[in-house]
Amino acid sequence: MKILLIGNSKTVFAKELQSELVERGGDVSLLDFEYLELYDKNGIKDDRFSKKFLKHKNLPKIHMIFRMMIIKNAIKDYDVINIHVARWYYVLILKILSKRKLVVSFYGSDFYRSSKYARRLIYPLLKIAKTVTFTNEKTQNSFLHYYKNFQDKTRVCRFGLKTLDFIDRNRDKNKLEIKKHLGYSKDKTIVTCGYNSTKAQQHEKIIENIIKLPQDILENIQFIFPMTYGDNVNREKIKSVLLKTNLDYIVLEDFLRGDDNAYIKLASDIMINILTTDSFSGSMQEFLYAKNVVITGSWLPYDIFDREGIIYEKISSSDTLSSKLKDVLLNMEHYRKDVDKNIDIIAKLSSWSKNISCWTEILK
Repeated sequence: MKILLIGNSKTVFAKELQSELVERGGDVSLLDFEYLELYDKNGIKDDRFSKKFLKHKNLPKIHMIFRMMIIKNAIKDYDVINIHVARWYYVLILKILSKRKLVVSFYGSDFYRSSKYARRLIYPLLKIAKTVTFTNEKTQNSFLHYYKNFQDKTRVCRFGLKTLDFIDRNRDKNKLEIKKHLGYSKDKTIVTCGYNSTKAQQHEKIIENIIKLPQDILENIQFIFPMTYGDNVNREKIKSVLLKTNLDYIVLEDFLRGDDNAYIKLASDIMINILTTDSFSGSMQEFLYAKNVVITGSWLPYDIFDREGIIYEKISSSDTLSSKLKDVLLNMEHYRKDVDKNIDIIAKLSSWSKNISCWTEILK
């Protein structure tokens, strides 16, 4: 049985799922939706589909039709298709999808940010799916509130976080040496702002709040903006905004893997996550696992973190970030006293060993 995941090869979720399934004997390939690069079970890249798409990629409006026709051709060799992030374009190839076992996986924001029109358009895709997965119960319930007749086909299947293993492997390393390796300040408190370059991270709101802090506090902080993936246009915009400030900051642009991805969590002291919408933030969990004090929005659906007893700080609106951040910076010892408790809880929630069985069951 051959399995094809269709997702983003530049982010961790689909890549790590492929890796974990292959480790357990699965014949699993990953097709990158954006670039149409195909990665086989050994991680070897096949460019035949991406090369076909190159001549169509810049055609206005109709390039997506060509993309779907190429995906249709790629699907022919597989028995099980797992679509990560449902898009209405898939209805163009419903006939071939209906002849395979189809699993559709929502991450969270992809559902919350979709319009009613988009949700109506993807209904035929969801109807032929064998299973529809979510990363948490709240998003699943929101979905079922809208699509009332899909109760029997929904499952909560969480992604594991491979970075947790890398954090464990590097946890005892000297923090100053990690900072030196990353090019961070050795003396200053490190505050990490968001985790990608999308607009949803609200970087401008974060910066607006940061510059309200007293100068004597700002002098002792270095701000890190991880922007290694997401929205390239927004990244350049935020870099321009930062240039106009007097902040000590670093924008991370090169994609991080393995130990380096763990290092940015271990080197950080405070992490700010005020996304507009989210589901079950993997990056935020990694910062929690690395014993950061995390400041996040109470509007985000992190009920499971509360139920499990995760220690983190909530703000009711982005406008209150400045006062909360100031309080945390002035009282770090108080805010850090219980963060060790997060390690065992995050391990239970998000290690692959705890989560892979759901995926093997629905994709078998």
